[in-house]
Amino acid sequence: MFSKGTINRIRRSVAIRLSATFVLLFTIGFTAIFGLMYWLLGRQLEQREEDALNQRTQQYARVYNTQGMPGLDLMFYRGGGTLFDRPVFMRVVSPNGAILKQQVPPDWLNNDGKVVVVPDRWGGWAEQQVFSVRVPHDQQQDIISRALELRDGMLLQVACVANNRTTLLKPLRWTFLWVAGVMVIVAFTIGWLAARHAVKPLQGVVDTARRIITTGTLDARVAEPKRDNDIAELVRLFNTVLDKNAALLRSMREALDNVAHDLRTPLTSMRGGAEVALASGSGPALRDALADTVERSDEVLRLLRALMEISEADSGMLKLKRERCDVEAILRATCDLYADVADSRGQKLEVAPSTGAIFVSADPIRLRQIAGNLLDNALKYTPEGGRVVMSARPDERGGRRGALIAVSDNGPGVPEPEQGRIWERLYRGDQSRSQTGLGLGLSLVRAIVEAHGGVVSVHNVPPPAHGAIFEVWLPE
Repeated sequence: MFSKGTINRIRRSVAIRLSATFVLLFTIGFTAIFGLMYWLLGRQLEQREEDALNQRTQQYARVYNTQGMPGLDLMFYRGGGTLFDRPVFMRVVSPNGAILKQQVPPDWLNNDGKVVVVPDRWGGWAEQQVFSVRVPHDQQQDIISRALELRDGMLLQVACVANNRTTLLKPLRWTFLWVAGVMVIVAFTIGWLAARHAVKPLQGVVDTARRIITTGTLDARVAEPKRDNDIAELVRLFNTVLDKNAALLRSMREALDNVAHDLRTPLTSMRGGAEVALASGSGPALRDALADTVERSDEVLRLLRALMEISEADSGMLKLKRERCDVEAILRATCDLYADVADSRGQKLEVAPSTGAIFVSADPIRLRQIAGNLLDNALKYTPEGGRVVMSARPDERGGRRGALIAVSDNGPGVPEPEQGRIWERLYRGDQSRSQTGLGLGLSLVRAIVEAHGGVVSVHNVPPPAHGAIFEVWLPE
């Protein structure tokens, strides 16, 4: 009737599982409520009959104690021998077991009486019909009785027939079964529709994931639900993950393109130098070719070394030898190192004096690497005759004290769309494509700073001036 795949889909369906759980809980709750009501109703009916019989027994006792047997006879004569429109059995028994008074309901008497011979008052014998008493107790009726000791020591026994609770409430049980069956069907239907509507976005997630796996279409997205709930949040997060994966793949493609471009140039030069050396065979040409090969090999090694350091920092594996470092002293040492480069281009390089000594807990070698890469980047994009300023000042962020290192220039600045991406490895903006370099300097800065628990940022100088300001915050 159903294929195995259909049965598996039904078995794994979240909507059906939720509906079944809802129906199960509803059935348990409905049955518990009905059971409680059934017990309370039966108990109330039983208590009502018992209370009425107790009251009638007390009433008979009061009449007997005040008026004696004639009072009981008069009471039965006036209709006091019924309870709930049913005749009452009443008997007065003496302490020696003799029956002094007895009122038996007609339906308790056996109609097939026996004829027995008993002595009469004149010393003879007479026939008398004797009827036996049958207590009517069966599945339809129950007998309830009470006994009370009278004032003169006699025992008053009262009994009556009551409807059996099980029989009396049988229609209610059948009604419950019919209502429960209908309610289960209705509850399952409503629960399935509600659950199916609620988990419909999840099916969209499954379909989108299956389409991406099958076709490789990474631009597929799940339509967001109209209602804002947990499932809608899940859909949004799923779409965000897809967006980030797509962006990551684009970055990987761009990175591979940049790596291929950066490696092609030195490798091509190495091959050309080797071919020249092989073709010439002379000593000076061979030495020049080998020197150029070594230089190009160093470029490739620097590229690979920078990539490895960034990966180590991103993964938290970068080893840091922290010590108390004077930030301004490291900035001045870095400026001295790049002074000749700046002078050759007519650029002015300076370190703004700070108000006091600024210290941070950092790896001094990595801190020099941060300052050197930022300064090298600033000099690269500052025109001839331009000005680059390095500065440091105390700064507190999030309740933590630290130092803010800034490198500003009067170059063209960084376009706002690129300010968040220039820290990515191997990213090259439009302005940087004409410049030499590996495209890893700022990525390495970010990785080292974050390994120290710091933050990097960049913004442009407010107009009408121009230039960029690169900032690095490191905790104290």
